[in-house]
Amino acid sequence: MSLVERFVENAEKVGFVVHRGSGERVASDGEPSRAAYGLADTGSVVVLASDEPRGRSLLPFVHVTYLVESLILPGLDELFAELGNDLPSSVAIITGPSRSGDIDMTLTVGVHGPGEVHIVLVP
Repeated sequence: MSLVERFVENAEKVGFVVHRGSGERVASDGEPSRAAYGLADTGSVVVLASDEPRGRSLLPFVHVTYLVESLILPGLDELFAELGNDLPSSVAIITGPSRSGDIDMTLTVGVHGPGEVHIVLVP
């Protein structure tokens, strides 16, 4: 299984809707973000504060992220090797929609961030 296939499988498991193809447009509640990296082992996208305003990935209920397939890394070790010592003020690792079980121990989606998340993979 390729890195991209593993990423897609894990991203869908954690609740992302994954779209393949650079021409695809997905409606969102805000401006789409551009992921700096993807992590294949967890299906996560990485958004850096140096590239994107933090609110772009946190505030809309429907969040869309564009990810270039060649920026998919195996996991965290490779991510931090890639980032080196010059880290931005924030590295957001997004793994599916926002979830919380704080209210009566009931899982609620979209309380502290997006409730619906899409990744558009760009070849």
